[in-house]
Amino acid sequence: MLKLVKYDTLIRLVRDDKEEFLIGANQDWQLLKNGGLDGFGEIKNTLTFIDNAVMDGGTFSGMHIGKVDRTIKCACVLLNENDVMRQKASQFFKPKSDYKVYITYCGRTRWAEAKLYKFDLATINPRDLMKMTITFTFANPYWKSVDNFGRDIAEVTPLFGFPWLINGKGGKGAKGLTAGIFNFAKVVVLENTGDTETRCKAVIRADGVVVNPKLIINGEYVRVIDTMQPNETIELDFEALPPTVKKNGQNYIGHCDRTSAFDEMILNVGDNTIQYTADDGSDKMSVSIYYSKLYGVI
Repeated sequence: MLKLVKYDTLIRLVRDDKEEFLIGANQDWQLLKNGGLDGFGEIKNTLTFIDNAVMDGGTFSGMHIGKVDRTIKCACVLLNENDVMRQKASQFFKPKSDYKVYITYCGRTRWAEAKLYKFDLATINPRDLMKMTITFTFANPYWKSVDNFGRDIAEVTPLFGFPWLINGKGGKGAKGLTAGIFNFAKVVVLENTGDTETRCKAVIRADGVVVNPKLIINGEYVRVIDTMQPNETIELDFEALPPTVKKNGQNYIGHCDRTSAFDEMILNVGDNTIQYTADDGSDKMSVSIYYSKLYGVI
């Protein structure tokens, strides 16, 4: 007899056309107790080793964490609807589609992008529990945090409402005003509490004329050669491969300083120093940083 998982593990599969399929707690498809999740709690490091020609031993010459396959095994609990559920499952899992795999486990939800590698819908007695096995290949083996963490380097710090700011007098009918201060320290420290380094996206906004804005992460920088006008934006995506730079939605990477270190724009585990500047107008720009924390296991 098949044993199913009763605890609150939930898998939400989202196909590239936004269609969804749920497996787990309180769903029509539930995880098998033995082997229901395979590969979700592991990550493999491939080490390159060079033997010494004369002496014993050798030297590690490199390491690489490559793709990983992860398998879900489940069964349909609606015995009287095996035919309908079988059709729904076969229609959802398409070999040439892309998927986002969300998993809630031990109270945490994480996700990753994957492609369908193998799909097996067992042929059984229609009166038995119908089993299904799905294997996804993850080109990037890391799980992402659900929240996209962000930080505006030029923050607005709210103060108090002053109900007396009308001709210097308060009284009946006076309107309340909320004051704020732009903190133009231009430097913040972001803590990456994930399992490994991660990359980020940045949005530079101009509130006035800004000449040649520069974003600096842990001493490495990307500088855009441009005179930004009020309300213009430049988006830098260091997560993309290759990285992209867009101004007002248009490709702008050709306007970057040749000394820009795109490959070094990394948020290490722990504290990271991020700052911005410009040749002129740095007090008329703001920068927002967005990033996802990465995890080796769920």
